[in-house]
This record gives sequence, C-alpha cells and structure tokens, in this order.
Amino acid sequence: MANGWLNKKCFCFLNKAISQYQLLADNEKVLIAVSGGVDSLVLTHLLYYYNQRKQKNWDLLAVHIHPGFAEWQTRKIEEFFNSIKIKYLISKIAVEKKFEQIKQNHRVKRCFFCSRERRKRLFEIADRYDIKKIALAHHLEDVNETYFLNLFYASETTTFVPKQSFFQGKFFIIRPLYFFDKELILKYAQYYHLPKIKNKCPYEKESNRMKIRRFLNQLYKKDPRIKTNIFWGIKNIKYEYLP
Repeated sequence: MANGWLNKKCFCFLNKAISQYQLLADNEKVLIAVSGGVDSLVLTHLLYYYNQRKQKNWDLLAVHIHPGFAEWQTRKIEEFFNSIKIKYLISKIAVEKKFEQIKQNHRVKRCFFCSRERRKRLFEIADRYDIKKIALAHHLEDVNETYFLNLFYASETTTFVPKQSFFQGKFFIIRPLYFFDKELILKYAQYYHLPKIKNKCPYEKESNRMKIRRFLNQLYKKDPRIKTNIFWGIKNIKYEYLP
C-alpha cells in the first residue's frame, strides 16, 4: 500500500471531520487523550503530522491517564510520545481504591466508574493548562456501538457526536476520527509501525460494550455494508414513522 494513498485518505477524512463540524481552528490548544490503544496512538500520530504539514499551529498536549491498575505499564507510551517529539503528561489515579470506597452506597459498574474518573481527570488537566478542546479517538464503529448500547441498556436513541459541549461551553470533546473505520486505523498503525501496547483492563469482561461489539462484528463479517448503513442510518431518521 502506497504511503501517498494512505495519507491522502486519512487526511481527507480528518479534514472532513474538522471542517464539517468545526472541531479545530488554527492556533488552538488541544489535549489528546491517549489510552495507549491503537486508536488513540493513531489519533496522536495523525494530528501531530497533520499539524506540521498543514501548518495549523496547534499546541498539542498528549495525556495518558494511568488508572492505577497492577501491571499497568507506561514506558512504551512515553517512548512513543518521545519518538514523535510531542509534549505529553502521564497522570495517575487510583480507580480501584476509589471504587471500593463508593461501591456499597452506589450501584455503579466498574467500567462506567473507571471511564468517568478518567474523563474527570482529563477535564482537570485541561482546566489547569487552559485548554478548551479535548480530542478522543472514537471512530465509526464506536458510534455504532454506542447507539445500540444506549438503545438496549438505557432506552435512549443517542450516540457519540463529533463535537460535544461540556459545562456551558467551557470544554469541548472532539472526535477527529469520526469518519474512520477500524480497518483504516489498523492500516495506518501498521504502515507507520506504531507500537502495540498491551495494558489489559481488569473490567473488560463485564463491559456491555464488549457484548455489543461482538454482536455487531458478527453482522459486519456477514455483510460489510451493515457497518456504514448503521453509521449513516443514524442520521437518516424518518420522523413520520416514529411515535
């Protein structure tokens, strides 16, 4: 696969999301949330080089939240940050300790609690560094999964949006990979030899999202069109046929 083809397609999708949903303007500060998974590594790498080549003059800060789990490693993540010479911050929280303190009084799942605590720390860091935009690596399949997750488990017809306001516009969560599917993300990671970082989440088995993901992946394998049909179908609502 030619480098030119890959870069052109990725830059096209990235630019489409940025321009169509006004995710970023030139000279803005951006906090990139980096879990260490392939999606967030691709987001970081892509934003860094897009910024250089398109001369956007973004002030990028990559942030990894260490959840405090045993055996959690950050060395490869830091090596990746240093390899592309991006500013970064590693921030540690004690998810398990906090969960043990509240679990008897709150009926909340560990996965949701962990996600909430990490998101809370991202807002705190953004506030400290006067950053309004927080970039997350959610992509097309994540949009589909969240739609069904909310429908099945919360009785809601909602999903991720490309740009979401928090605290009356003090912060914005942005999703520059909104039009990317997993296949393209993996091709990008493979071409640029991005590291494979294995930090296993101890809460993964109890996640409803994983159940939805397995269900949808079975459908995608039978008919690849289903993936984009769901994604675009979410925007193609026929209100006259809904109660």
